[in-house]
Amino acid sequence: MLKITRRGMLLGAAATASAGLLASRRHARAGTDQPARRLIIAMASGGWDTTAVLDPKPGLGTIDVLPGDIQSFDGLPVYVDGTRPTVTSFFEAHASLCTIVNGVGVQSLNHPDCAKRMLTGTPSDTNADMGAIVAHALAQSLAAPYLVLGQSSFSGPYASISARAGTANQLGTLLSADRAFPVGSPADFTPRLPLDATEDELIRAHVEARAQRQLQSRGQVGHNQGRLQDFIDSLARGDALAASADFGDFGYTGDLQFQAGLAVDALEQGLSHSVQIEMGGWDTHDNNLLQLSQNEAFYAGLRTLVDLMVERPGMTPGSSMIDDTVVLVVSEMGRTPKLNERSGKDHWPVTSAMLIGGGLGGARVLGGTDELQQGVDVDLATGQPSDDGVQIQYGNFAAGLLEAVGVDSTVYLPEAEPFRALCS
Repeated sequence: MLKITRRGMLLGAAATASAGLLASRRHARAGTDQPARRLIIAMASGGWDTTAVLDPKPGLGTIDVLPGDIQSFDGLPVYVDGTRPTVTSFFEAHASLCTIVNGVGVQSLNHPDCAKRMLTGTPSDTNADMGAIVAHALAQSLAAPYLVLGQSSFSGPYASISARAGTANQLGTLLSADRAFPVGSPADFTPRLPLDATEDELIRAHVEARAQRQLQSRGQVGHNQGRLQDFIDSLARGDALAASADFGDFGYTGDLQFQAGLAVDALEQGLSHSVQIEMGGWDTHDNNLLQLSQNEAFYAGLRTLVDLMVERPGMTPGSSMIDDTVVLVVSEMGRTPKLNERSGKDHWPVTSAMLIGGGLGGARVLGGTDELQQGVDVDLATGQPSDDGVQIQYGNFAAGLLEAVGVDSTVYLPEAEPFRALCS
C-alpha cells in the first residue's frame, strides 16, 4: 500500500491550494451545477457479455444466455445464479449505490477503436480519456493527477499529468532509478556512483536552468511552450510523488483487488484525483462460459474497491470516499447475442456500463436494449425509453459522465449532447 510522509502531505496541500488549480476548477465547472467529484475507472478489457449480469435477457430465442435468473437488489434487476456468488454478494451490499446503463453504442467492432470511443467519447486518436480530462479540469497540480494502473488509457494532450504503472512499471522507475536496468543486463553490472545531496541538487538545478533557457529561446509560444512547461511542471510533481508514495516492487498486475487498494490509497492521500484500474481476459470467442469466472474475479475486485471507499473518510467532515467519488465500470464493447460455432461470442457494438457512488442516484437502470440486443431510443435527460428519443452513443455517455463529476463537457466534448440522466 502507499505510504505518505509529512513532506509529501505538505507538497500535496500546497499543490491543491495553488491559484492555477482553483482557476481551472472554476473554468471547468462553468455551465454545470454538479459538485466536483473524483473518478475511478474500472475497465473490463476485451468486451464483456452484458447479458451475463447487467442486461438480463433470459427466455428469448434471439439471445443465448448463461445460466441464471433475474434477481432484484433494492429494485435493481441483475442476472445472477450460484455460479456467480461474488456478483450476488456485491449487489447485496452495494446495489443502492449503482446506476446501470444499457444500450450504449460504440459504432465499431475493433478493440482499440471501441476502447478509445468509450473512454474518450470520440473516434480521435489524439483526444484524452475521461480520467485524464477530469484530472486536468479539477486537479492538475496534484503529484499524480491521473494515476493509470491498467493498460487501456488515453492521455492525449494531458500526458504530463498522467502517471502510469504500465507493463514497464514507469512509476517504479521514477521512485527508484535502479529499476530502469533489468537484472542481468549489461547495465546491471555497471558500477554506478551514488549521488550525495549536494550533487543531486546541482544536477537538478542544471536541468531546471536548461529547461528555462529552452523555454525562453524556443518555447515562448505554441507547442514547444506547452511541452517545455509540461516538463518543468512534471519535475515538481515527480518530487511530490516520490516523497509521498512507496510502490515497493509494484508493476502491472491484472489483480483488480490489488489495484483497488492502490487506487483508494492514492485518492485518500491526495496524490491523485482520477485513477484507472483494469482486468483483461474478456474476449471469449472460443468459450463464452469463461464469462462466469471473469465476472467472479471482476466483482471481487469491485467489492474490495467499494468496501474500502465506504470505510475511508471523504473530503468533507462526516462523509466517506464513496460520497464524493464516482466509480465508472465499463467495457469497450459487448458480445453477440448468439453463440458462434465454438460456443463463444464475437464482438458486438452495443455495451453496458455502471456508475457507483458519487452521490448520484442508485438502484436504477437507464437506457435499454431490445430482443435483438440493440440499443433502444431514450430521452437523454431522463434515461427512459422514448419514441422521441435517440440511442445512447459513446459521445453522449462520456459527456454525461463529465457532467456528473462536475466538469463542463462543452469545454472538452463540444459536439456531444450529454446523457444528463447520469447526473440525477
